Amino acid sequence: MFSRDKYNKILRESAQAIDISDEMFAKAVEEYESLGKWIDENTPLYEIAIFPQGSFALGTVVRPVSNEEDYDLDLVCEFKQRYGLTAKQLKCDVVKPLLVRYKKASREIEEKRRCWHVEYDDIPNFHMDVIPAYKYYSGIQITDHNEELNSYDYMGSNPAGYVEWFFGRCARQHARLYENYVRDHKLVVAQADIEKVKRRKVKTPLQRTVQILKRHRDIMFADRDSTLKPISIIITTLAGRLYEEEDTVLEALESILGKTLKFIIDNKKDGQYYIENPSYPGENFADKWNTHPERVNAFLEWLSAAKRDLLAGNLITESRGDVALRMQNCFGAPIAVRVFNQIAQEESSGIKSGTIKMDTRSGNLSDSGSISVPANHHHGA
Repeated sequence: MFSRDKYNKILRESAQAIDISDEMFAKAVEEYESLGKWIDENTPLYEIAIFPQGSFALGTVVRPVSNEEDYDLDLVCEFKQRYGLTAKQLKCDVVKPLLVRYKKASREIEEKRRCWHVEYDDIPNFHMDVIPAYKYYSGIQITDHNEELNSYDYMGSNPAGYVEWFFGRCARQHARLYENYVRDHKLVVAQADIEKVKRRKVKTPLQRTVQILKRHRDIMFADRDSTLKPISIIITTLAGRLYEEEDTVLEALESILGKTLKFIIDNKKDGQYYIENPSYPGENFADKWNTHPERVNAFLEWLSAAKRDLLAGNLITESRGDVALRMQNCFGAPIAVRVFNQIAQEESSGIKSGTIKMDTRSGNLSDSGSISVPANHHHGA
């Protein structure tokens, strides 16, 4: 039998195991800063900034399921103003040539609806999705390509505002965990570096929950049509909306997954699915659900599977082997093996040192148990 505490530990450590490494994160920062510096040096007519959006900015990056896959590095290429450029000119005549000239691409730069997808030979493990945009009041205007009409236009967004909204949703937990981190590591952090430490090293239950949900989705849709795969911005927005500053990953998962379906139904507008961008009112992240019903069906299928596979009520009465198999199906075999081996080693060390004991009521091993457990010595026959 697994206690809630032990299952929460498995979830928390699984999320940590699927997170990007410090080394790889530093490499990503180095690459987009290098791109930004090069563009700045090669565009005397424009003032441009490069900054990350999406999972890198939110602290919810999930490592690829396969070693052959790359991390997605989502970047905004923000012009200080419009400079009189149409959306097509900004995207195709200015930004694309810069990306072509920057480094040798592994293959032809691919145009997507709102960005350029580029992979460079000497930047392994990453591909970049670069969104051309210009600053517009408190947000930005990004280029939008209508493939059916082959037309270009600008549309509003606010990725920086979204980041602030997301961290605002877990501000109390962030502050608490940051204080613990500084205390435990005996750090003296300069004021300018505080936010960097908070957002890279300190992960809240909300961030870990988003990572877990995205990994479960990645595993489930690994061999399916990629257009059916639930998009990260919807998962992240729903999680942020429904998170109520729960103290643990397990509590956050239970709360978010338990309320998601009702939230989706209650927030329909005129019978249409509507999940609003919390940082840019009027933008509907679920707009494609209304024209592609197969996508909402896939999302609801995934939501049902996530409840079945991840919620503790289905797991705490099962054996260690059963839980390990479920975690393998949720996170992949290498992650499940790594986490369970780590927990086993910690329990073994705890038993030897006497810090882990058995709870008389549940029979579970924990540091709050009352009965000492004898070490198991295998001497052989």
